[in-house]
Amino acid sequence: MLNIKNKLGNIMIQEIFNLQNPWRTGMDYSFDLMDREILDIIFHNLENKKILGLIGSRQVGKSSIVYLIVQHLIKNRIDKSNIFYFNLDDLKLHELFANIPDFIHFLGKKNEKKYVLIDEVQRLENPGLFLKEIYDLNLNIKIIYSGSSQLEVKSKLKEHLVGRARQFEIHRLAFKEYLHFTHPITRKQALEDMLVYGSYPAVAMETNKTEKKLSIKDIYQSYVERDLVDFLRVDNVNAFNNLIILLANQMGNLLSIDSLSKSLRLSRNHTEKYINILENTFIIKRIYPFHRNYKKEITKTPKIYFMDLGLRNFVLNNFNPLAQRNDQGNLFENFYLLELLKDDHYSLNKINFWRTTNQTEIDFIVSGEDQTKAVEVKWDKESIPKSFETLKKYYPEIQTRVVTKNQFLT
Repeated sequence: MLNIKNKLGNIMIQEIFNLQNPWRTGMDYSFDLMDREILDIIFHNLENKKILGLIGSRQVGKSSIVYLIVQHLIKNRIDKSNIFYFNLDDLKLHELFANIPDFIHFLGKKNEKKYVLIDEVQRLENPGLFLKEIYDLNLNIKIIYSGSSQLEVKSKLKEHLVGRARQFEIHRLAFKEYLHFTHPITRKQALEDMLVYGSYPAVAMETNKTEKKLSIKDIYQSYVERDLVDFLRVDNVNAFNNLIILLANQMGNLLSIDSLSKSLRLSRNHTEKYINILENTFIIKRIYPFHRNYKKEITKTPKIYFMDLGLRNFVLNNFNPLAQRNDQGNLFENFYLLELLKDDHYSLNKINFWRTTNQTEIDFIVSGEDQTKAVEVKWDKESIPKSFETLKKYYPEIQTRVVTKNQFLT
């Protein structure tokens, strides 16, 4: 009786696998997906031995990138029978990952290089140990995984993949990508859309404004239900939602934990915990001060930004067009930060802001391998800010640049 159950289970796993890998049987299977800027970097990393990780918010296009990797492999004449895709949202497949020998047996005995692509790896009980053991067998297997929550991925991968994996953050669409996804569109209209509705791929593809708003609502509700309630077990969802609203109103400003705690009637520890959750689930980003211990420099307090402006505007219930808003400058500053992050595929640059105790401030200090740049972002004004003169007194080697809406659009 047990053998019959095992056989039936194996048949079901094979059927699920076949459904998830339709290109194995289709001669001219069409993926019909848009390219992303990071693809060339990812394709280059298919050649090394490291496990390749793709992390990012839900709905940013991680699964689409995994499919595009499959498409790339097929175009480069990798035998389809050596490409294995698993979406672990299907719990039945977890049985296959419970035993290393069974998993290796499922991949087959052929000596050719095999490509194993695992979507939503955090669904496994102990994915870090599983991936480590496969990697340490030194078989001819290239593993690519995706994960939706950095907290969940971190907690389950831990130290297992140190030195064994290279991880990339998959962002929402960059401006160039948005133009490609929404073609034909003017640069001016694309910028306005991104400032108001954000840059999730599904939102970008919607042409109807009401549908854009509904897509953003669906993404936010899925985040609350799946990340906050199901995995992170947030005990006070109302306070958490109120925190997001407060942060949305303070976008681009200094973050005061004490002030937020008083407003929310939460302990400081609770407020810090919620902010860490928001950052590690790709909702917000904290930018810290640039300093070298000059007496007048702010050294600790971060500024707060949102990783998607559509989500930020959703929690404020404000999708007004730019002409009817008074936060264009803050939106454009936040947008430009996101462009800096999206352009740094290997996450090698360090982005800070600079501020003195007498409130002289520069939006971003971008430290790269070869040079450090100071960037001031302005919606309309094109004049050189006085803060550049002050900065040069401290740091004459730092290059300065003003970025305006008109310069960005030309």
